[in-house]
Amino acid sequence: MDEKNVYLTGAASEFGSRIIPSEEVDEAFGMPAGKLRTRAGIVSVAYAAENETEGSLGAGACRKVLEQCGEDAQNLDGVIAASETDHAYPSLSAQLHGRLKLRERSTALDVGSGCLALLQVLCVAQAMLVAGQAQKILVATADVHSRTLGPGRTVGEFGGLFGDGASAFLLSNKPPAKGRFAYRFGEFFFGCAAQYAEAIAVSDLGGAGLEIRFDGEALSRAAVYRMEAVLSEVEKRSGISREKVGAFATHQPNPRLVALLAKQLGVACSAFPPIAVTKGNLGSSMCGATLHSAFEQAAGQRAGERSAVFLASLAPGLLFGGGWMVPAGS
Repeated sequence: MDEKNVYLTGAASEFGSRIIPSEEVDEAFGMPAGKLRTRAGIVSVAYAAENETEGSLGAGACRKVLEQCGEDAQNLDGVIAASETDHAYPSLSAQLHGRLKLRERSTALDVGSGCLALLQVLCVAQAMLVAGQAQKILVATADVHSRTLGPGRTVGEFGGLFGDGASAFLLSNKPPAKGRFAYRFGEFFFGCAAQYAEAIAVSDLGGAGLEIRFDGEALSRAAVYRMEAVLSEVEKRSGISREKVGAFATHQPNPRLVALLAKQLGVACSAFPPIAVTKGNLGSSMCGATLHSAFEQAAGQRAGERSAVFLASLAPGLLFGGGWMVPAGS
């Protein structure tokens, strides 16, 4: 076994249990009926119920992964978590550590910057596993935007795009058991295109308000250009042609931009799992939900049909990152 290999052996996602038609979101934010559907391609948004939080959604996704892999939480060496909406104490990783009843000496670590967080968390987990600091790590994201960016706190052109969700993954530095499907990680890389930093910025004014600087047109152009550049770099570094990629697990600001990105790349739009269409933009959990969908699809295929997954995302700043994974054994 190559001790530098790291494997993704399980994946899951969880969404707010209230699925709200986009026309109701339009109305709540004071937008014309049909704006989210026609301008962004969003037909419904997932909102958390009153009793759902980042902690409960994240723990739900984690439990699904553990059940899927037949794994006991006591065997884990830690949980690494990310959220762009949870700012409570204890932190999300500590909440998940307690909810899942991990061993006291197992790691609880919070990492990540906004919508790029999943890639950053995966990179940190990969480094710990390669260094031999752990053998099995649970990675999780969870976001509840409906309370942070709800009506009255931000304008509809921005806040109306966002839904609530979570994702979770089990990573290991040992190959999967015989007969079980897994992905093997490639590399991750990151950067910051500061010239686009003014396209979006959010700051807390205190009380109920948020200050939003959001240039939708500039951000859309920057997002498509930068995501195309990131995925081209993934193609170059991995040596895998984009035409041979099984799925693109990327951030999805909205479905219209995903379709434009697919066109720019010259690949089928169907290679991008259509999460944002029915759930909205899930922030740091967006890439996680798309990666879970790609994992599910590949797990249901025959070994010879499975292919690589490219990952890419952006965050305000403009931070960016990319990476890839291939089916274990390839």
